[in-house]
Amino acid sequence: MRRAFSVSLLRSNPLLLSHSSDPAVVTYSALMDGYCLRGEVDKALAVLETTMKRRGIVPNTRTYNILINGYCKKFKVDRAVDLFQQLPREGLSPTVYTYTTILQGYFLTGRHVEARKFFKEKMMLNKALTLDNFTCSILLHGLCQNRFVVEALSFFDTMLSAGLIPNICIYNTLIDGLSKNGHLEKARSLFDNLPLKGLRPDVKTYTMMIQAYCHDGLLNDANELFLKMEANGCLPDDVTYNTLIRGFFHNKKYNEAGVLMDEMCARGFSADASTASALLDLLKSQEQNPALLALRKKFLT
Repeated sequence: MRRAFSVSLLRSNPLLLSHSSDPAVVTYSALMDGYCLRGEVDKALAVLETTMKRRGIVPNTRTYNILINGYCKKFKVDRAVDLFQQLPREGLSPTVYTYTTILQGYFLTGRHVEARKFFKEKMMLNKALTLDNFTCSILLHGLCQNRFVVEALSFFDTMLSAGLIPNICIYNTLIDGLSKNGHLEKARSLFDNLPLKGLRPDVKTYTMMIQAYCHDGLLNDANELFLKMEANGCLPDDVTYNTLIRGFFHNKKYNEAGVLMDEMCARGFSADASTASALLDLLKSQEQNPALLALRKKFLT
């Protein structure tokens, strides 16, 4: 049974095959990956510490990365750090993925002070480490979530100076972080300058800006951008529709919300839980509002 489980994982995860020439390491790493995917990280560790070492099978960095990622996802970052520190003693070198996983683990568990210290001391000063867009996105997201927006912008400038070319995911992270922390104009500036960087906003970019405009009561800007995105070849999704509809609700534009809800349903989308809840809350406080009653009849019955 265990052998079948391992072979199945190997077939579904070809990356495991590309990190080692030793079939035994590949097989046991696949088994460990399967345990981690099921949340059974201690069983994965037992494969390394008991089975592999007893049989004289030498793990590689990929093997440790699987465990480090598994413990971070279980919010056991200290255990992940122990394994990270064990790598040099095993004659192995951590990869940028290893560092990024630890960084993300710190942020996921709310330990932003340690995350920033780890990045500055272990990553920025490591000349052998080449940072990529994924790593930078993790850092920027963590900084913005913890309201270190100025620090995030400073690092973004450092990225550009170092020659790293940000992708749209990086810009989305910054635009979202800036707009949610009271820096709408800076977010707008980044958004407006995307074409100059050779980038096209995706549906997430547009939706983030629409949400930011709605939050600040700029309904005309939000609606204008909504129309513009489709004209630019980017179709709104259900999240975009629901975001703008709630913006109309929040700003008492109930007729406009109704028109947009009709369009949304015609395209095969529906009101999500947040939109339905917002409508119900409005009905409690404005029981006789004809526009809201019409919306209830149409969408909640």
